[in-house]
Amino acid sequence: MARAALSLCVMGAVAFSEFAVALADTPQQGVAETLPIPAAADSWVLGSGDVRLRVHEYGPPAEVAPTVVLVHGYMSTSRAWDQVVARLASNYHVVTYDTRGNGESDHPARQEDYALPVLAADIGAVIDATAGGRRVHLVGWDWGAGEGWEAAATPAVAAKLLDFTALSGQNLDLWGQWLARTVQNPADLPAVVDQAVRSVYIPLWHVPVVTEAMWNAGIMGATLDAVIQWEGAPPPHVPPADGIASLNRYRANVFQRLTNPTYSNLVVRDVHVIVAVHDLYVGIPVMTRAIEGAADHLTFTEINAGHWAPITAAQQVSDAIVSGFSPTTEGTP
Repeated sequence: MARAALSLCVMGAVAFSEFAVALADTPQQGVAETLPIPAAADSWVLGSGDVRLRVHEYGPPAEVAPTVVLVHGYMSTSRAWDQVVARLASNYHVVTYDTRGNGESDHPARQEDYALPVLAADIGAVIDATAGGRRVHLVGWDWGAGEGWEAAATPAVAAKLLDFTALSGQNLDLWGQWLARTVQNPADLPAVVDQAVRSVYIPLWHVPVVTEAMWNAGIMGATLDAVIQWEGAPPPHVPPADGIASLNRYRANVFQRLTNPTYSNLVVRDVHVIVAVHDLYVGIPVMTRAIEGAADHLTFTEINAGHWAPITAAQQVSDAIVSGFSPTTEGTP
């Protein structure tokens, strides 16, 4: 046991040193030009298991404009999309919501309440409540992309989508299969190792009691604020309750899906991946090579931004999102 702990510490120190070098070499991004945020129509939607989700709608109603559903990531709320909303709401019916375990939405305590099928069902519930029976453009960032990938692979939810756009959020199932393929194709090994270094924090999120104690003591929040501020985004000041609840996303899904993938192909035909070339946490290969062949129509757009692009590069993100929309702009499931 002691030997294993020592090994983990050594591996963590090596990985952290490489991460620190990458952080120092990463161009700092300034916060995007601030535009007025349009008025929102706020509501509550019951997600899977009757979990209450706080939902915000902007722009024209779903009956007269295409609906765009934006799903935020870990260590954030729907407010992370504010400046993207400000740029899209003149032409689209834009929907954001606090995912379970974040913001004003309920914080269920059980790990199983954060399994990917449950999170995909939440997306379906939000669409049913806001899109007027029409299919939508789904966009996910960070863990919101992870939830979106699951929605795009789940027939009941995928039927509600025109297309899916992922930003800085890998597909765990396809990542796991890419890892397995590396055994036969060692040429990808450097990219796999690079992604492992970028993901060095993930094992920490799986350590019970210790991680929760670090959140409650303010250590985790202060550390994350400092790293995120270095990247050019305002520190999110994540409440411990949000940080702790959303640890269950990692614990319920990451190693389970990496080691036992559940699908190889997506149901949604049109999939668009926005690659933030300065992302410290999600490497380009895991967002490109790992998902090759998973969708009928797979496109990629690179943006000159880091992981917190919805905040630091809202104009680039907004333009990239719209560029990936499929030609069909409306329709019923």
